[in-house]
Amino acid sequence: MNTRRLNYSMATNNSDYRIDLNPANNLEEIETVGEEILHQAQAPTRPSPPPPTNDIANDHLHQLITLLKDNLTSTFPFALIIILKAFYEHSAGILMVVFFSASIYHANTVLVQQAALKSSRHIWPVLRVIVILSLSLVLFLYLYRQEQFYLCLIFSRPNYTKWDLWTLIWVLYSTFCIVKMIVMICKSLLIVYPIISDRGKSCLTYRKRGSYFSLIEHLSQFYISLLTIRPWIHFLLDNNQEKYIFSTILLIFYSLMKLFNIYKTLLQLRQSLKQAFQTLPFPSVSINDLQETMCPICQSEYQDPIVLTCKHVFCEECVTSWLDRNASCPLCRCKLPIGQANYRDGFTSGYLIWY
Repeated sequence: MNTRRLNYSMATNNSDYRIDLNPANNLEEIETVGEEILHQAQAPTRPSPPPPTNDIANDHLHQLITLLKDNLTSTFPFALIIILKAFYEHSAGILMVVFFSASIYHANTVLVQQAALKSSRHIWPVLRVIVILSLSLVLFLYLYRQEQFYLCLIFSRPNYTKWDLWTLIWVLYSTFCIVKMIVMICKSLLIVYPIISDRGKSCLTYRKRGSYFSLIEHLSQFYISLLTIRPWIHFLLDNNQEKYIFSTILLIFYSLMKLFNIYKTLLQLRQSLKQAFQTLPFPSVSINDLQETMCPICQSEYQDPIVLTCKHVFCEECVTSWLDRNASCPLCRCKLPIGQANYRDGFTSGYLIWY
């Protein structure tokens, strides 16, 4: 009888079994191999671990970035067309906004620098600022002479037939820039004004000049907040005959909020002016009574020295520059019994008052 052989192979994780069904082979070995195969077949399969959560989040983020990038790439030409169209239609207004902003920023930087120099100030940079601001005002009023923008300064409205949102924003920003330029011209004249710091002479001292700086700034902010009322009224009531009730409700709500804002602004204005015109409660001292003859700030001989509450002595002009920005001693940082006034250094606030 021919010998029959049946070869059976099974691939597992660790070994490869080959069974030779030959009666001449050992039966025990065949049974052992069969038990191992049966045991591995009945063993429960372990589920594969889930992917990490961080990988899923990174995949979603990557998909979102890719989607945004594709959308921006596809919509950029159309957005560019809209921007170019808007710039072409409002090119004069956009260029005027850029020119106004650059002029105000440059003038503010120059005025603060020259005001800090006091008697060592340079006249020509200040005169250049006056010329630039004056030409800017004249150019703006000439280009928009048909709109009669000067009416904004007397609580009236410029000549616009339609008061939409863009008209309101344009009128508010233009009014803000006009007032700020006039304020900077007034501050420039104060810097150019010759100040004599000798005692006993009737003159504008540096301490009083800082008070005038603060007075002009606070009054201008209150004035701008009043000028915004008329444009807002026209914006809320313009072309709303069919929605008269809704416009009236908005106007009443705006009036209540504006009255509260004006009351709060008046309290702040009163407090600021009180701090701006406060007299320094520090007595003067004779140079002969001093042990040292050099001022710690300017490193020169004392000029009109005063003694602070902490017994430190400084030139009145030198310490005034410090006290315009701080209410403490320049040396020991001791708190002084004076209020902290703002805008005494000639700085003009660029915060847009639009309500």
